[in-house]
Amino acid sequence: MKYKIFFAALLIPFLAKSQTEEKSLQLGFTLSPTLSWLTNGGDALVSEGSKAGLSYGVLADFGFAKNYYFSTAFTLTSLNSEAKRADKSIENFHLQYIEIPLTLKLKSNPSGLGKFYGQFGLGTGIKVSAKKDVTSASGTTSKDVSLSSDANIFRLGLVAGAGAEWSIGKNLSGLTGVTFNNGFTKTFKNSEAKNPFVTLQLGVFF
Repeated sequence: MKYKIFFAALLIPFLAKSQTEEKSLQLGFTLSPTLSWLTNGGDALVSEGSKAGLSYGVLADFGFAKNYYFSTAFTLTSLNSEAKRADKSIENFHLQYIEIPLTLKLKSNPSGLGKFYGQFGLGTGIKVSAKKDVTSASGTTSKDVSLSSDANIFRLGLVAGAGAEWSIGKNLSGLTGVTFNNGFTKTFKNSEAKNPFVTLQLGVFF
């Protein structure tokens, strides 16, 4: 009986280490450029192309099995886009959301360089700011026109992405990847336009 207890005591650290490796928590920061656009919202609003923006905030990966993670974040994301009205006026939209994605991330086994990953899930956004610059057909421009009452508060989208976590040090890794957030809720109350975007994911995990 004493020998069994002795060997069990020896195994506990190894079992604990195994559980730590499989059920790890990674926290990090991101500062990532975005490219967003509006889908056509009928005759009233026609997309004129994509615009660059920025996303920054905190990242978190919660491991629940070997190579399987629940991945989320808390970021302030700027989505800029341009569209034309039926009266030939041009509108540049500047929308900001707090984005909290809820995704499943699958990571490869680590190599000398790091890990590769793929992820899929739901993107959730809460509007914090909505403005536009309007240039009329005659060339007159109005800047920072409020859209607080016209833009919907919540934004939902499907998230798909892939990338790599590069090993930098013992507890430090760099993150690079590409994520597509395909918004499926209406951006504005009076239009069918939606607001998808692509993020060039840049960050660090500790």
